[in-house]
Amino acid sequence: MRPIARAIQSALRTFGLDQGVARADAVRAWQDAATKVLGADAVTTRAIRADGDTLIVVVPTAQWAGEIRLRERDLLQALADRAPASRIARLRCVPSP
Repeated sequence: MRPIARAIQSALRTFGLDQGVARADAVRAWQDAATKVLGADAVTTRAIRADGDTLIVVVPTAQWAGEIRLRERDLLQALADRAPASRIARLRCVPSP
């Protein structure tokens, strides 16, 4: 790691922002992780925020919510591969407005 990267990581930790940044990484990683596990149709889902160790995902239908619940373990692993520091342990689906 370059010196500036270490300094930024240290500053984030000092101000208690490192976990927030890590959770934001999980939100950004959702689409790639979901596509890997659920296929191309996963673009109809969208992670909107992390609440503690839970990633909130907007889904278009109840069927999508059910599919995500069934594949939650695989989805969480795919997220952990892409955003390991996020420590996301659960997914919560909410209907799209």
